[in-house]
Amino acid sequence: MSIWRAPAVRRLMVFAAALASGTACANQGLPRGGPEDLAPPQILKITPENNAVVGKPGTVTIRFDEVVSETPKGGRDLAELVFISPKSGAPKVDWDRNAIQIRPSKGWKSNTVYTVQIKAGLQDLYQNPLDTAIKVVFSTGLPIPDTRIKGVVFDWQEAKGISGGVVEAVSQDTTIVYQVVADSLGRYELRNIPIGPYLLRAYADRNNNKDLEPLELWDSVRVTLTGYAEAEFYAIARDTVGLRIAQVEPIDSNRVLKVTFDKPYALDQFFVPDGVRLMRAPDSARVAARLVQTAPQKLQADSIIAKRRADSLAAEAAKKDTLSAEQRARRDSIATVRRADSVANAARQRDRQAREAARLAGRRYVPPDTTPPPKLNRPRVFKEAYITLDTALTPGRTYRLQMTGVKSLNAIIKEPARNFTVPREKVDSTKRDSTKRDSTTRDTPRRDTTAARRDTARRVR
Repeated sequence: MSIWRAPAVRRLMVFAAALASGTACANQGLPRGGPEDLAPPQILKITPENNAVVGKPGTVTIRFDEVVSETPKGGRDLAELVFISPKSGAPKVDWDRNAIQIRPSKGWKSNTVYTVQIKAGLQDLYQNPLDTAIKVVFSTGLPIPDTRIKGVVFDWQEAKGISGGVVEAVSQDTTIVYQVVADSLGRYELRNIPIGPYLLRAYADRNNNKDLEPLELWDSVRVTLTGYAEAEFYAIARDTVGLRIAQVEPIDSNRVLKVTFDKPYALDQFFVPDGVRLMRAPDSARVAARLVQTAPQKLQADSIIAKRRADSLAAEAAKKDTLSAEQRARRDSIATVRRADSVANAARQRDRQAREAARLAGRRYVPPDTTPPPKLNRPRVFKEAYITLDTALTPGRTYRLQMTGVKSLNAIIKEPARNFTVPREKVDSTKRDSTKRDSTTRDTPRRDTTAARRDTARRVR
């Protein structure tokens, strides 16, 4: 007898298949039913407690109010988010549904103050991420010092903070390295490390390996910590290659060349017309340069011209204005107040809408961070230079540009060169001269059909 004809056996196999299917479904996917979860996971407990002095813990355990994902936002695994300071090998992170357990690969050391930091990005199964870092400080024997180093890690070329930049404090004997991660604006605060001299370095950890690589942006500074210190970093690429010309763009009716280098030039860079050699191909005829400006010089010259134009327009408007000086001042004051009120009302409206959306979603409202981004305390650096020519360049022709005495931020002097072709003028195909005959139409004589129509009418009659 076939096994499929036996009712008891068939029922048993169906039950086993259903059980296996249910077990598989229990291990994957999102929970079904219930209201949609829009809130990130919340911390219930951290062991050991913050600022505690304990023996060597087995692990640092962080427990949440819901199951957290093993895959963080924008990362491969949870270990990418975890920093243990001082460094002691790669951190080990174990996932246990609604808890994670952290320990250094080389174990905890006695009489050491540890800081465990988890970068922003940890999320739940519904991909609701924590947008702030988690940090816990504890000691395995020594008192916890009340020390602090704070500042900003800047990308000097972009003139903004490096989100998630890594800051390290290397001890004088280089055996101990403390780490901290900057926030989304590049701000950092390294706390509770022993007093003494340190080499501070900061870098953009592009590959998330928690180590400085040769091609990453970085900067360093030395400090002696006695309690509180501040340090800013201006990270750039540190190499000995020098600058190269990345792009040459003719502007202003082909009378000015906008030259863009691949990296910023030095702050004290000064260009002169004699340092520009512009040759036309194929006859190698030279085109003379009348003026060469750095980007700050060009901005200053343009602002002077714009101010003169604005002053001229204001003077013309003042001639037509019949109000007195007191009446004009009152009018301008009222307009300023109205603009400020309009901006404030729009901000209040956005805040009310965000609060209402959070209430309807059943999650806690977190007001936006209105802290202004940090500003550079050094001059900006630029990659652009502007060459004003004696004559306009010919569209469609190829030229070779070479510049001498170009110095990088690393004080490497080179003579970069590049060939470029002046673009031809674009012809607008939508504008067609209606007085000219379209060459695409056929010029055929019109056939006279009058006689044929007469013959057809006679036959019909």
